[in-house]
Amino acid sequence: MPPKNKKKDGEGDDAKFMRAARFGRVKNDLRMGFVGLPNVGKSTLTNILAGACHAEAANYPFCTIDPNIVQAVVPDQKFQYLVKTWKPPSVVPAVLKIVDIAGLIRGASEGAGLGNAFLSHIAAVDGIYHLVRAFDSDEVIHVDDSVDPIRDLETIQSELCLKDKESLSKVVEKEKDRVRKEKGLARSSDPPLGETFQSAYDKCLKLIESNTPVQTHEDFSMGEVDIIRDFGLITTKPQIYVINMSKAS
Repeated sequence: MPPKNKKKDGEGDDAKFMRAARFGRVKNDLRMGFVGLPNVGKSTLTNILAGACHAEAANYPFCTIDPNIVQAVVPDQKFQYLVKTWKPPSVVPAVLKIVDIAGLIRGASEGAGLGNAFLSHIAAVDGIYHLVRAFDSDEVIHVDDSVDPIRDLETIQSELCLKDKESLSKVVEKEKDRVRKEKGLARSSDPPLGETFQSAYDKCLKLIESNTPVQTHEDFSMGEVDIIRDFGLITTKPQIYVINMSKAS
């Protein structure tokens, strides 16, 4: 079978997928987390995907405090065909674990709202569903008193980048401590870091300071990717944007 032609207007879907997944790790227990401001519909959508009412949904901020974890069956026509054809004694479909995470507000990286607890819950998932609200309703409270999905998305992204900047500062200090011990240097010294580590750090810091997710950047070497994978940055996770709209929108 001849290879598929790449799209003429840019990189192919396979290349985009590989770029999005490069910072992840191979595992058989994938988790996606719903991230967004309070009252944008995270718990409601979690219940829809799970096919049951696992997460409380209410019209006030921080209805969700502790993460709700549900399993959503992954639709697969080929799987259904095999089940119908072979009629196995038991059927175990593929599932995706979805984490309904408490709402984020401006200042979360500094402790506002649920603060660092919220951000640690995001760090524990493998990918992020960014959920923003695009419908007007006097019956549903908005934490900023107006509906503006672009502003809300920028708020979320800014808080995640601020948290990653804090994480980067800890990472570089940890690496300097490692180099000091390895070379027998005094704690007050400022040792040079490895070329690849320094390059990876500089690129990540530049992206984060410009409020840009690290995951979207293309110009990383494989060595830098291996190092960045250990940084534990939230913005290296694959992200999918979800818009909650009304029928009239």
